Amino acid sequence: MIDYAETRVGLRDLLRELAMASGVVRVLLLARSGGEWWERLSTGDIGIRALLRNAHNGVPLAEVVASDVSDAELMEAAVPRFAAALGVTAPESVELASNAGRARILDLHAAALVAVLHARHIRQQDQGATTIVRVQVAGVLGELLEHEAKFWMGAADRAGLFQGAVGLTPEVVRRMVAAGALLGADSEAEAVDLLGRVPGAPRTVRLAHWLRDLYPPYPELPGTRYGHWLGLLQPDRLAEHHTVTELTASPQLAEGCLSHLSDRQALRAVTLLGRASTEDASAKALLERILPLVERIVAELPADAQLLAAISAAMPYPSLTFAATDAAVIERIIEILPPAPSSQRGTWLTVLGGRYWQLGRPDDSLRLLQEAVKVFRELAETDPDTHRPNLANSLAILGSQFSMQSHPEDALRVMREAVEIFRELAEADPDTYRPELAGSLSDLGFFIGTNRPEFALHATQEAVEIFRELAEADPDTYRAKLADTLVGLGKRFIQTNQAEVALHATQEAVEIFRELAVADPDTYRPELADTLAGLGRLFIQTSRREDALHATQEAVEIFRELAEADPETYRPELADTLTILGLLFSVQKNRPEDALRAAQDAIEIFRELAVIDPDAHRPNLARSLAALGSQFTQTDHSGEALRATREAVEIFRELAVIDPDAHRPNLADTLSTLGSRLTQTDHPDEALRATREAVEIFRELAVIDPDAHRPNLADTLSTLGSRLTQTDHPDEALRATREAVEIFRELAETDPDTHRPNLADTLSLLGLLLSVQRHPDALRASQEAVEIFRELAETDPDTHRPNLVRSLVIEGSVRLYFDQTREATRCVAEAHEIAGEQEPVDIPNLVADALRRSYEQDADGIQTAWHEVTSKELPPWLH
Repeated sequence: MIDYAETRVGLRDLLRELAMASGVVRVLLLARSGGEWWERLSTGDIGIRALLRNAHNGVPLAEVVASDVSDAELMEAAVPRFAAALGVTAPESVELASNAGRARILDLHAAALVAVLHARHIRQQDQGATTIVRVQVAGVLGELLEHEAKFWMGAADRAGLFQGAVGLTPEVVRRMVAAGALLGADSEAEAVDLLGRVPGAPRTVRLAHWLRDLYPPYPELPGTRYGHWLGLLQPDRLAEHHTVTELTASPQLAEGCLSHLSDRQALRAVTLLGRASTEDASAKALLERILPLVERIVAELPADAQLLAAISAAMPYPSLTFAATDAAVIERIIEILPPAPSSQRGTWLTVLGGRYWQLGRPDDSLRLLQEAVKVFRELAETDPDTHRPNLANSLAILGSQFSMQSHPEDALRVMREAVEIFRELAEADPDTYRPELAGSLSDLGFFIGTNRPEFALHATQEAVEIFRELAEADPDTYRAKLADTLVGLGKRFIQTNQAEVALHATQEAVEIFRELAVADPDTYRPELADTLAGLGRLFIQTSRREDALHATQEAVEIFRELAEADPETYRPELADTLTILGLLFSVQKNRPEDALRAAQDAIEIFRELAVIDPDAHRPNLARSLAALGSQFTQTDHSGEALRATREAVEIFRELAVIDPDAHRPNLADTLSTLGSRLTQTDHPDEALRATREAVEIFRELAVIDPDAHRPNLADTLSTLGSRLTQTDHPDEALRATREAVEIFRELAETDPDTHRPNLADTLSLLGLLLSVQRHPDALRASQEAVEIFRELAETDPDTHRPNLVRSLVIEGSVRLYFDQTREATRCVAEAHEIAGEQEPVDIPNLVADALRRSYEQDADGIQTAWHEVTSKELPPWLH
């Protein structure tokens, strides 16, 4: 009889010898599971194949008693057997106390043994006592260990280990047994080293042999690496229970036994703690400490799917550090599982697909997820009641993967199938599947929102309706999910250009999270902070800057508190939100110092994070540096602004070499900003070079993705026109500005709300450039700009009246080039009238000087023109 057959390296040699032997030998192989190890034996050499051909294989041994035999009946059968083995009288009666459900056979046998030991103890105390014993199944392992500990202590006392130079304590003896059970030893020397891991135990050969005599090794199959110079505390669950108890109670013992392990020791420790962790959270915490060792020994771990699943469950997820190791463990699980379709196989294929995506293997991820769908589809055909929910879940996951790999139509197809399955299931069993239907609708909206915004909006609206109904019936379970889905609904409204409606959905989500955070701050304050930050961004989009500032400030306060308690998780969120807060302060009057402080705080955090994880945080650092440049500019620190922007450009340039698709747009944006900083610090030629490079990058990007990058190209071309004018390149400036106007005109036809202001600004610049050459189109361009801003100011005066004022001054400048002094005066007068006394108009010196000269030559005409518009006298600066 060979226990743990899946772990026996020499099993093939043993079976080969048996195949060639004469006579009859019966072999019983016991394993935690079938699968890969059995497949390999069955495809071995001809002798082994012949031996196994008629084997009765794959009989599962039930963990619980058969349904026709009660736990009490098993106890009645087992108690006298244990009593006979120990040579004592069985107890007269045994009362068994167990938790709900059936107990395992091993636990019931352990309970029977404990009952016999209790009865023996009672008789030893009182020969005539009635032996009625009550045993609690949940505590039998602990009780057996107490009996076993008496054996250890007696052996130690007889060996004189509690006296003299050795002078052990019972605590040290317990720890020595635990260390031996955890790590074992292959030799006397290794056993002596093992004692050095136990606090208080001397490293002596005598003590190593005492430990060996306590549990003598039993004959081992050839080729094993499992460390059997020392024997094993049996059964395994007893060894696991004792080891975990001792390691948890002694941090020094845990440190000694879980550090600096050889491959053999790591294999044994991972195996024991992995099996124990399926039932004991303390074992899982210990296992997590040695997870980095799993990568070294994953190929040698026992072919035990339950053990490997426990090791995988202990892996932190998501984690780049452990992703490859976790994937290797899951690959072993899939190898072990029978190849036929099964729910286990489909589930592990799905999990492995997720790990491959995390490891940057998208094609392998997609292949495995498709295979998982195939498995569940086959299972659902034969047993739809059991497996259609699994099929729907796997389809939803496959759809998300299609979406992330830019296959929107495939994503839509499989996610719609998932939704339809859940819809049918919800009709038959609404209590179970309406939440699943709502979740799948929400996922559908999330993953196809970019490509099919209207469809995504309808799906998310239906999800919100379902979660709202569920939350009314069961608020504790579903209000948080309702809030999450409302956040998603806000994003879907943004994608369909409905910012105001998005605002309402997000505000409702904030209020729900605010209430939930009062009752459970640890869970929901992070959600509240994140949703407040999103609400702040929505307020920015809807031009409600004061509201945006309040929401973002509250988000920063919460993230700051969270980051003090858990900096690894929340410092990135804090830095992101500080960056936005700095930008909001920068557009507030009299808040430039606050803006600068927020931006500097964000930079400090991102700089530290970028040292720890440059791949994740250098892009954020570069973005924050660019924002810091803006804050420095507003506080008249132009040199610091230039330095911050230069550093941002350098970082984005390096990132763009590694990942051009992700970072070339950022590089171009920051180059354009750098051009502005260089202009402000009187470096016109360098500013021109930076802006030209930005234009070239955006031109290339616009060929690949015109919808995303043509607006940026047009904007940067307009800026280039200004730079070229400043550096005395009038013809090239004119070409760049004309191209910008053409692009903005096309864009304004499809999205006038976004691009008509940009078109008008660029037309004003074009008018100025043409007027220098006295080109007849100059006046048409500047007049068109004024008319656009006039229309825009009627619908949104707060935003566009300043633009209208500026465009009128520019039109006046253009008219002066054509000697239309009275018309120019009317333009400037209208600008003054619109701005009012509280907002002085910025009149360029050249324009003011030209108007003054016109007044000297035509005082009455200029006075009349001004009065016709304002009904006021000329301002002092003009005469």
